Amino acid sequence: MFTRLKSSATYANVASTTALIIAIGGGGAAVAANLVPANSVASKQIINNSVKSADLKNNGVTGADVKESTLRKVPSAARADRAARADGATLADRATLADRATLADRATLADRATLADRASSADTANGLASGAITSPNVFAAGKLGVARAYAWNSSASANSNLTNNGYTYNRSGGAVNVVHNSAGNYTITFAGLNLGGGNVVVSGYGGGANWCKVSGWGSSSIGVLCFNSAGAATDSLWTIAVTE
Repeated sequence: MFTRLKSSATYANVASTTALIIAIGGGGAAVAANLVPANSVASKQIINNSVKSADLKNNGVTGADVKESTLRKVPSAARADRAARADGATLADRATLADRATLADRATLADRATLADRASSADTANGLASGAITSPNVFAAGKLGVARAYAWNSSASANSNLTNNGYTYNRSGGAVNVVHNSAGNYTITFAGLNLGGGNVVVSGYGGGANWCKVSGWGSSSIGVLCFNSAGAATDSLWTIAVTE
């Protein structure tokens, strides 16, 4: 059979056959390109999952063609998020430190105020004890619990003017006198001072067992009675204070 084909093959046959093979093999794409109009390929002409990354132009898919929810966060955005969280944490830490500093300052101020009050009270007490406080402003009217007058009876058995003995105060600025009425019985007068309201406290003074009490008061005078350990009236030194 090969012998018969060989004997019947001519140059024309070989040439036409070769041309047909070339047209079908190498020129088919050109023919197809001429047959398919531009921009005529739609989704239905494309096999699903057949378009690969290599078939797409770099940076060719943009904007509305991209579904954002399918994309991973780009590195710069992730770094920005971390930076924002770090800034927020830093601000929160600073706010916490500021709050602590404010509380510490308040505590310090409160401590200072307390110390100042204690110092003031101590100064007042020391002044009362020594008689160094003489200004009526220290014991102004209306200040509850502070002294309106005080005195130390330095003479147990005689009348005495205590005005300038260094341990006496009368807010009115008037004289302070003691009358020895009888054994253990005294009347002290703070001239010009209204003793209405307030409290009066008296106490025996010295190293013995004598004790004293208030027998009553009115206007600007106060009665004082003193006793020994057996309860008998006896002359004694004593101190007295009138408070708001």
